[in-house]
Amino acid sequence: MERSAYIIRTHHVKKVYNPGKPDEMTALHDISVEIERGGITVLQGPSGSGKTSLLSAIGCMSRPTEGKIFVDGKDVVKLPERFLTEMRRNKFGFIFQQYHLIRSLSVLDNIVLPLCPTDLPPAEMKERALAVMDRFSITEKKKMKVKFLSGGEQQRVAIARALINNPDVIIADEPTAHLDKKLAAEFMDILAALCGENRTVVIATHDAFVYEHSLVGKIIAMRDGRLAGAH
Repeated sequence: MERSAYIIRTHHVKKVYNPGKPDEMTALHDISVEIERGGITVLQGPSGSGKTSLLSAIGCMSRPTEGKIFVDGKDVVKLPERFLTEMRRNKFGFIFQQYHLIRSLSVLDNIVLPLCPTDLPPAEMKERALAVMDRFSITEKKKMKVKFLSGGEQQRVAIARALINNPDVIIADEPTAHLDKKLAAEFMDILAALCGENRTVVIATHDAFVYEHSLVGKIIAMRDGRLAGAH
């Protein structure tokens, strides 16, 4: 069967935090979007617009309160948690705003972490890690603890970790928040290379440098948990 041009589709997604409690908050209202395969899509909006909540739902990190989310044609919303875990591990690579690296561990140990729940032999884990480290020119840092790296080097470790499972989709939440313009430009060049490998990149950002970049194929604007337009 021919694959759809859309790797991710959401239908009428709603996300409510703390339902029925005094601090109940609706983060997403009736969100229906389509994300093309093999390009860069940006969820654009200010803090509190709902873009991170949508990114989390798209990446199978949280379940919506209502609606459907299709990943490669499969509705993932009602999948048992063990299948969602497998989906996250095999389909997605994650780059977080704060990187979420373990500062006391070495570069190599941080990069192989996503492989630890798998049954891959240690030698293959190391081989994969060395391959992605070589790609991002951090091989010579493999034994160094992350806390001694520069911001740009930490970003490269985070990207290498996101790629260790050879994912189809890269999810990035405010990835340039702590980078200067030079490093942000290098990051976008890396994303361009990933798209050249037919990977899909979804970025949540309010950084104009990212969402106005020529590499971005689609912008989904969000305000107050609602769609404010797409182009």
